[in-house]
Amino acid sequence: MGTGQTLLTIAALALLSITVLNLNRNLASNDISLAQNRYRLEALSLLNSSLEEATLYYFDEATLDTSSNKTLNDFTSPNRLGFEANDNNVIDDFDDLNNYTAADTGRSGVVYQVNYLVDYVDVQAGRLRHSANRTYNKRIKISIFDTYSDPLLYKWQNGRKVRDTLSISYVYSYWFYN
Repeated sequence: MGTGQTLLTIAALALLSITVLNLNRNLASNDISLAQNRYRLEALSLLNSSLEEATLYYFDEATLDTSSNKTLNDFTSPNRLGFEANDNNVIDDFDDLNNYTAADTGRSGVVYQVNYLVDYVDVQAGRLRHSANRTYNKRIKISIFDTYSDPLLYKWQNGRKVRDTLSISYVYSYWFYN
């Protein structure tokens, strides 16, 4: 084999090596992206399930008695949202979820932390606003993130991997039908 053929063979092997390395890098990047999307989808499913579960509860402790309509003064005070003294840490109405934290495990075995916040809201200028008074509308904000030191749900910020928190809001209203 001549010098020209040897140089061509070396160049071909170098080109093949670069192609294989790029292919390997792309496959690894796609694998990481698929895994992160799987965890993100699982977290979204848990968020949705948590929201569905929250809407199964009564609007307020006062609405456990369904025989009569309730006035705003019957509802829990905005600064007392959360467990009532007689609840014994058992959720029986929507606002018991205020400042509640739970751990939930998806099918993948990843442990997620689910946080709940409940407040009264009012519509002002076509937008939902926090209300310091009782209203017929309560908003729940549910957020979820994984609990690992090296986060599975993350975003890149300034070249660093930063934990990402997924969240959802929902307004639950009180209606009485006679």
